[in-house]
Amino acid sequence: MNLDLTRKLALLQATAANLRETSRSFTDTADMFAYRQFQMELAEYLGTHRATGDIPQEPEAFVHGEVDRLEKVLGPVAAFVQEQLALGREILAAKKQSLALPQVIECQAAADSAYGSLVEHEHRLAAGFLNKDLSVEEGGVDLAPDLVAFCKLARAKSPLLQPERAARCQFANGEGPLHAEVVEHLVAVRAACATLLELHAEQAETLQQAHALAETADFTRAAALIERLNPVFTDLPYHHVTEVIDGWRKSLDEVEAKFTRLREQVESPWRAPFAQPWKVPARQTEMEEKLQQFHDHLTKFHGGLESWKNSDFARDGHSLFKKLMAQADTLRGGLAVRCGQARTRALAQLAATIAACVLIANFGGKLLPVLLPVAAVFAATKSVRAAHRRLGARTSVVFRIEADGRVLDDAGHASIRLNGDPVRSGDRIAPGSYQLTLDTSLYEPLTRTVTVVFGRRNNLGVIPVRLNHEAHTNSLGMRFLPVPGAAALFSVWPVRVQDYEPFAQEATQKWPRPKFKQDPTHPAVSISWDDARRFCLWLTDKERRAGHLGERDEYRLPTDLEWSAAVDLGKEAGATPAERDGKIPDMYPWGKDWPPPKNVGNYDGELRKDSFDYTSPVGSFPANRHGLHDLGGNVWEWCNDSYDGQQNYRVLRGASWHSSKPHTLLSSARLFNSPGHRVDIVGFRCVLEARRPSPVFAVREKQQAATPATPSAPVPVAPA
Repeated sequence: MNLDLTRKLALLQATAANLRETSRSFTDTADMFAYRQFQMELAEYLGTHRATGDIPQEPEAFVHGEVDRLEKVLGPVAAFVQEQLALGREILAAKKQSLALPQVIECQAAADSAYGSLVEHEHRLAAGFLNKDLSVEEGGVDLAPDLVAFCKLARAKSPLLQPERAARCQFANGEGPLHAEVVEHLVAVRAACATLLELHAEQAETLQQAHALAETADFTRAAALIERLNPVFTDLPYHHVTEVIDGWRKSLDEVEAKFTRLREQVESPWRAPFAQPWKVPARQTEMEEKLQQFHDHLTKFHGGLESWKNSDFARDGHSLFKKLMAQADTLRGGLAVRCGQARTRALAQLAATIAACVLIANFGGKLLPVLLPVAAVFAATKSVRAAHRRLGARTSVVFRIEADGRVLDDAGHASIRLNGDPVRSGDRIAPGSYQLTLDTSLYEPLTRTVTVVFGRRNNLGVIPVRLNHEAHTNSLGMRFLPVPGAAALFSVWPVRVQDYEPFAQEATQKWPRPKFKQDPTHPAVSISWDDARRFCLWLTDKERRAGHLGERDEYRLPTDLEWSAAVDLGKEAGATPAERDGKIPDMYPWGKDWPPPKNVGNYDGELRKDSFDYTSPVGSFPANRHGLHDLGGNVWEWCNDSYDGQQNYRVLRGASWHSSKPHTLLSSARLFNSPGHRVDIVGFRCVLEARRPSPVFAVREKQQAATPATPSAPVPVAPA
């Protein structure tokens, strides 16, 4: 079969079909004549070549078969290209925040294999094309124009007509943009894996050094080495070194805790049994033995410090030894004084008892009428006093403080003042009439009279308050707003690159920049909890020295409950963030719907809800009803609390540009990590705790005073 004739026939048939379409609009006799002449020549051409057997009896079916074959060839080309581009994408895009050595080795081996067999795959794919399937033109290799022309008329949806088919054809012949992209990608994957393997080896060696230093109690140098690491490899024992350091610190804490328990036993209220002075020495001996046992334990602990010479552990241990020895001596002296007083009281009681017995023995008949009423009055008095003590212990006040309908859960601020003294809910208080006021450094003034009834829990109910706060902008241009349910002013967005840079430069703070580009208004990332805390201390000191803050004002990280108030989460059950984690379903920063609407936050690209691949400028999305931006997405934000109350991990809230799962985007979702962890999905937000009198409020009041009052419009009076 003559393939050239078949392809020429395909082009002729395409031309004939095209002419048939246009012949309906012919108005010129010459055009019509030319069309009929072409039809006659085509019929003669077909007849001649069919007679010689050069063209099959059904040439159109043959051309359709050729098109089918080429479409099948293009499919494997596209699949192969996508498979190679997917290889190592997570590692190259830096979206996988935790890796292990086997993962990197596996990815490297796959990239090496794909790169090594790339030419073989190209030859195998190119073999699917016949020599006449492709044409070489100025722009490179492309499909034969006769087949493309045929498809335009006979198969309009053919993959041969898709815009990218030229690139696929060129890939199958070892050239073109797709070929270059795949080669570049595989080279990048291999290089990234090699870099990660080197980094893994370096971090493993650094961890080994830190572990050796920690084992010798050289905590400062061990912590400095840990500070240099970015714990991206999950198979390296980062926390093991921390556990060693914590173990030595725990041993110091245990010694101090043991002394605290002993002091509580020695100083606990104790009186010798009535008129039994002989029982005092036994009590004194028992306590002195416990003090001696602790002294022996402390001496043994001090002796063990000799094996840790010139270490942080030895230095801290010697300091603790001196302190506890001095306190133990003081405790022993106080024990002798209290036991002497108890012995004196018991001797006096014994002497009084003996004297009473002598009187009763000699004058019993005469004294009995007098002693019986006295004994009855004494017993009744003791009973009344005991009942009064029990009822007095029950006399307390309970209440709730709400700001704009939200309960203030922060124990440090949920208090009232009764006759000027601060009182928290549940505190015991003497019965009587009190003037209830509030701390005017936090709340707007409120005054009312309450009566506390003896012997019961006095429920004062809900006390509505208004936070005594206004918007504030600091010297870095960070803006803060009040949030109902939080006693601190919240920054309206996460700390930006332009806010963090002055601190990093001035404090020579280590700050690993992300691999992606950031503008000054993007949130600062790769910030550890320790970094964020140091920034707050630096900013507080800077603003105080400039006179913008008072001595009682400070910047800090928000508490977990304050962050919940900022995101309008409502009441959460649980004593720790771990117990509250994800417990309120179907509540997201944007509402209750899933998936999220478009442009409500910066989340992972697979949700297709925003146009940012990585971080976005703060404030790019609408604020919530409190005026706060980015409480969902962009970056996870550190909170001040430990995750489970053990102080090993700190809490993160709010999800990031890499988050896409429903349970991760819940307003109640928490993440946790070690205080030294840095990664490019984590940043932080400051809060400002300001108390009157404060320059924060003085500036605002001065601005308000300088603003002229606007005359009010006259109120229309309705006719009688």
